[in-house]
Amino acid sequence: MNQILYDLKHGNNFSTNQFFDKNDDFVDEALLIKKRFFKYAFVASVVFLLLFFGFYVYHFLSLKNNQRISDNLSYNYHTLKLYSSPNSDDYNDLYGSNFYEDNFIIGEIVIPSLDISYPIFSRLDDDTLKVAPCIFYGKMPPESGNLCIAGHNYNNEQFFSLIHNLSNGDFIYIYDLNNNEYVYSVFSNYEVKTDDLSPIYFSDYQNELTLITCNNVNDNRIIVKAHMQ
Repeated sequence: MNQILYDLKHGNNFSTNQFFDKNDDFVDEALLIKKRFFKYAFVASVVFLLLFFGFYVYHFLSLKNNQRISDNLSYNYHTLKLYSSPNSDDYNDLYGSNFYEDNFIIGEIVIPSLDISYPIFSRLDDDTLKVAPCIFYGKMPPESGNLCIAGHNYNNEQFFSLIHNLSNGDFIYIYDLNNNEYVYSVFSNYEVKTDDLSPIYFSDYQNELTLITCNNVNDNRIIVKAHMQ
């Protein structure tokens, strides 16, 4: 534009075609910039979608792998019960008096109304929680007290996802390694904040079972209380 004004001022030859040609150059450059922007935006969107899809697939495969490991553990545990049911003294002779504290699988939890059955791990950490419910506090029956079992909430896929649907009077079965059956009846189902430890340290019955999982919506803890029949 400055060149056009200069030409007009000094009487230089100037044509409207020159003006439009320069305008066309401006338009072409703007269109080129716009095309580049949309191109980069499209590439960025594709990359984001691929990353999101990859993360989803990885998460899905991880859940399936954890379920497969848990199923294998459950199958092995059932096999152990079918073909060997020694008494406590036999276990102490074989593994030592600290077997129940040191061994991973120490029992099984069965909830018929939810159609779930899982082995119980004696130690609670990130790795064991991924594949089965774990003892959070207390000891296995026939020891009295409050037996607290924690399990992940995998959003209706596995473990304790549906314990919020348990009603008063529903039965929960705990089996030890001697195949002894302990029956508990649900009497309370509620939620607490993450820093509320009262469900663990306080109990209403001499022999009580407490199931604990996370509410993935509000980060509260879902608590199910049951007492031994």
